[in-house]
Amino acid sequence: MAVRSRSRSSRANWRDPWRLAGLLALLVLLIFIVYPQLWIVTAAFTSDTGEFTLDRFAAFAADDRFTAPLVHSVVVSLAVAAGAALVAVPLAFVMARYRVPGREAVLTLLTMATTSPPFLGAYAWLLLLGSGGIVTKAAREAGVPLPFDSILGVGGIIWVGVWFTFALIFLMVYDAFRAVDPALEEAALSVGSTPWRAHWKVTLPLAVPAIVTGCYLAGMRIFADFGTPMLIGGGYQMLPVVVYQNFMSEVAASPGVAATASIVMVLVSGLALVAQRRIVARRSFAVTGGREQPLRELRGLSRALTLGGIWTALLLGFVPHLVVVLTSFLRWQSGILQWEPTLDNYRRLFEESLQPIVLSFVFAGIACLLALVTGVVVAYIVARKRFRISGPLLNNLVMVPYILPGTVFAIGFILAFNHLPVILTGTALIIVVAYFIRRLPYVMKSIETALAQVHPSLEEAAMSVGAPPRRSFRDIVVPIIRPAVISGGTVGFLQMITELSATVMLYAVPWVTMTVVIFTNAMQPGSPFGVASAMTTVLLVSVYVPLYLLRRRYNLRSI
Repeated sequence: MAVRSRSRSSRANWRDPWRLAGLLALLVLLIFIVYPQLWIVTAAFTSDTGEFTLDRFAAFAADDRFTAPLVHSVVVSLAVAAGAALVAVPLAFVMARYRVPGREAVLTLLTMATTSPPFLGAYAWLLLLGSGGIVTKAAREAGVPLPFDSILGVGGIIWVGVWFTFALIFLMVYDAFRAVDPALEEAALSVGSTPWRAHWKVTLPLAVPAIVTGCYLAGMRIFADFGTPMLIGGGYQMLPVVVYQNFMSEVAASPGVAATASIVMVLVSGLALVAQRRIVARRSFAVTGGREQPLRELRGLSRALTLGGIWTALLLGFVPHLVVVLTSFLRWQSGILQWEPTLDNYRRLFEESLQPIVLSFVFAGIACLLALVTGVVVAYIVARKRFRISGPLLNNLVMVPYILPGTVFAIGFILAFNHLPVILTGTALIIVVAYFIRRLPYVMKSIETALAQVHPSLEEAAMSVGAPPRRSFRDIVVPIIRPAVISGGTVGFLQMITELSATVMLYAVPWVTMTVVIFTNAMQPGSPFGVASAMTTVLLVSVYVPLYLLRRRYNLRSI
């Protein structure tokens, strides 16, 4: 009887529609995540004659053309993370503890800043502080000395990176500071500690996991960023740019060098993730209190200095975008800004570059729908089902694209789908699939978090009165997780429409997107910067308007 019971249970288990959906999702992830990365590994460990070799890694380690950019990338990532934390942590503490005028506006602006793609900031700061930039040119004409001739170089990369990532760290640390039980600080004060010592010894340690995680995310964003060092790096080479340049120059012959550099990038990203998890695990604290942190009043000089610091940080974070919008309404002549108002940039944009706008929305829209369907399936299986093999595999595989730099991801796609049986390279489909897979983690994790808050007993109650599993999911679970689906889908869509690193390697004429138009115009001296500024403005509106509406509707803060 026991054998027969297990047999019936097994057959019923295989009839579970979620098992079939999970297997289909697993097949998709294996094809578009594991398979392309296997091509990169094969190219790195195989000689031009097809034999196994480690010579490429030995050559990489002995060649300054690769080791120097690797060191540069690590140094810049650490510098950006440290600089962004120095700005974000004090700002988060003040916002979490004191009543600040315009508090909701500040939180909304900082949330919006987390979705701004770094290459847009690099392009805007180049317009301001490049050798022919607005500020540098005005200072030169006025005889005002500047400490630099141009933003190009390592200082410019770090500057752009700090103001691009500080909002991300802020949002994580702000939540941590708000979650600290006031009773802990009150206990420290009751035994004679000063307020600042209590903050240093009690409050700050409790926020260490959030600070470390925020610094990790900030550093990895810059480490994997291709657009910023390509635009303003000057002669300061970083590894994503070197990988791109080597792959594009050798792809017709042998992609081995770029594949080797790609594996090194993934190893560095993985080591950083391991270090972050170890630090967080060692410094994690459990707080059992439930009191909300009271907001205190700011008075006198402290109030003025605090407000000045907050709005200065916001201004530095957003002034490049304001400059781009302004210059989109001014005339450019041979790459030189003329202070004459005009709408010609937008007229040229919609006459000559309307297709990239349409394609960007179409590609991101289709990819977002695919990510939503797959994200719901994977999240439900991870949160609800106990599939011994497919469940853990799905949970781990879906996060792989999150740690893969965009250039590495694109190289794997080109190597895997550039020949039979599946040829996607050069088609629109490869961009759609790349967007879908690369941003799937954002969508899936948002839905998984919401599912964790839906008690299984709700579905069980529906099924106990005769509702089939499919209907209980549709009528019970879907309405509850709808806000998370919408917010996750919106964030995923915004990440897709602003994607550059993978797009610039995968696109082919006529499948040009908005980010490609901006990037190619910004890289060419004397190009129509006015059209690029107009396209950047359209892209910023495409990002900030949906995010603002989402923030108002669902009180979204962290991405």
